[in-house]
Amino acid sequence: MVTTTTAPVGVINTYAGPDTLKLRAGITGSTQESLLWLALYGASRAVDRFCNRHFFVLNQTRRFDVEHPDKLPVPDLATITTIREDADRDRVFELSLTSDQYLLYPLNASPDRPWGRPYSSIHADPHGTHPAFTVGRRTIEIDGDWGFRCVLQDTGVDLNVGAPLTATATSVTDGALVAPGATLRIEQEQVFVRLVAANVLTVERGVNGTSAVTHADGTDLMGMTYPAAVSEATLLVAGRLFSRKDNPMAVTAGSYGLGAPDTHAAIDPDAGRLLSALRRMPIGVAS
Repeated sequence: MVTTTTAPVGVINTYAGPDTLKLRAGITGSTQESLLWLALYGASRAVDRFCNRHFFVLNQTRRFDVEHPDKLPVPDLATITTIREDADRDRVFELSLTSDQYLLYPLNASPDRPWGRPYSSIHADPHGTHPAFTVGRRTIEIDGDWGFRCVLQDTGVDLNVGAPLTATATSVTDGALVAPGATLRIEQEQVFVRLVAANVLTVERGVNGTSAVTHADGTDLMGMTYPAAVSEATLLVAGRLFSRKDNPMAVTAGSYGLGAPDTHAAIDPDAGRLLSALRRMPIGVAS
């Protein structure tokens, strides 16, 4: 069964959950739950800032200036719902492009697979029916899922309310298969799991740019997954942030290899090593 809270404004997600952080810190009970959540939120966003990209999936419509008729660089893009073009530059996106009218690069990126990477550019197909994009300010509009990857895993949980699931009242069987801190997707809607008690999930509906809508009974709850290095780095940073409550004026330092110790204001040094392969140049980044 699921209980719901009011749909939040903005981005709600963490790359790891409080149960794992408690286990690592040797914490029992729930008296420090709010501090753990704050540490996990802060750590998740610190990982994003360090990598100059985000690993959650943000559903959003974005508009772009087109400087070259054959190529449009984009931030990390996982899936495209629609591409529309303002072909006559009148600020109306009257032309919808079909998937055979553009090419996504890099080839074989597979952002829907655990080994995949995001698309970083969209190319006009010189051999197709739309060989060039319209150059100009704000001439392309893209509706899609933005982020490093969009990988879904079946949680084994289905909606089970005996009727369509409304946008405000939900119930789910076998909720114990899901952990707090998970982001789930019901069809196209994302929900964030705040609490799990027996088979009852307390969730926030319509997060990360999605909307709370009605779903058919029996719909699968799919889990949004993140790279293992991202989750591990989040736990390392969250653990350090949480422990700072006992020594708030502490100075953190670390050493890479045999080199001299460095002070790391941005992130835990072990987390930095985990994330090094996922870091990108800080140009046109973030959400």
